[in-house]
Amino acid sequence: MRPYSAFGHLAIVAIGTFILTAAGCSTPSEREQKVAGTAAAADEKPEPMSSSNILFVIETINLGEAEQAELALQHSQNEEVTELARRILQDHTASTQVVNELGQGMGTEEGASSSISDGIQFQANAFLEDMAGLTGYEFNKTYLEKQVVLHGVALDVVRTQLIPNADERQVLDYLEKYHNMLEAHRKQAQQSLKKILESRDS
Repeated sequence: MRPYSAFGHLAIVAIGTFILTAAGCSTPSEREQKVAGTAAAADEKPEPMSSSNILFVIETINLGEAEQAELALQHSQNEEVTELARRILQDHTASTQVVNELGQGMGTEEGASSSISDGIQFQANAFLEDMAGLTGYEFNKTYLEKQVVLHGVALDVVRTQLIPNADERQVLDYLEKYHNMLEAHRKQAQQSLKKILESRDS
């Protein structure tokens, strides 16, 4: 057993080549092939996961979202983007504190990763690569597009992979709250993206 550490591992969900489309990738690559290899993860029968595996997935989603929000706050001056990024950073940082408390209470074994968390780590790296070099409108639009897609994927993972495996009441209760948080983030990202696209067209 080891203590549960915040942000101990990097992860974000890689499920479906549609993520690559939203990311703006147009040519086949090793990255596309790897993501395609995990494309159906959220739709498949849940793989067996312990509470430690579940908390690990939440932790890695939190880290990825926090890093993405920090990037947006560093590179965007658009109010829609920065407002969403601040909310995401605050909420996922607070979530990590809760995950730490849960993990410390029940402990966690070494090697709590899973195929889900492996895909998460890959997608986190892909996000940073795709955002590199973008500025202004393209940065803002792409960031919001990605938040809509990635939060949708995270919602699918929570609903189809994590909740079915949660056999401890406190973990299940938190997953339900976490799902609601992700849904609120996605809705705000959708609304912000709509405003940015409309302002561009006007």
